[in-house]
Amino acid sequence: MLGYPYFDQFAALLRRKNSLVRNRAISILAANARWDTDRKFDALLDEFLSHVTDIKPITARQCVAALPEIAAARPELLPRIRAALEQADLSGYPDSMQPLVLKDIVAALQIMDGTQR
Repeated sequence: MLGYPYFDQFAALLRRKNSLVRNRAISILAANARWDTDRKFDALLDEFLSHVTDIKPITARQCVAALPEIAAARPELLPRIRAALEQADLSGYPDSMQPLVLKDIVAALQIMDGTQR
């Protein structure tokens, strides 16, 4: 666990009420996925993926944008990541935000498929 000694503390930040704190946690956890030799991200993945449809659309967009980095570092998680993106219910967002989040989801899927770099 030398590469990510604060992983658990950052993971706890995903549950914070403040969306800015959740955004930071998403970015930090995604960046640390490459050092996850202990497979800690496996247990956290469902909670992480719940932010694909976070109450705040900007946090959802941050989460979606981070997923290709996680998939690149941990390709065995790709099926679960893909399923979360493909099944995301965006109906809770205002009409002005739904197309933006959907565009991010499509872009993330394309990156993970290797069709866009």
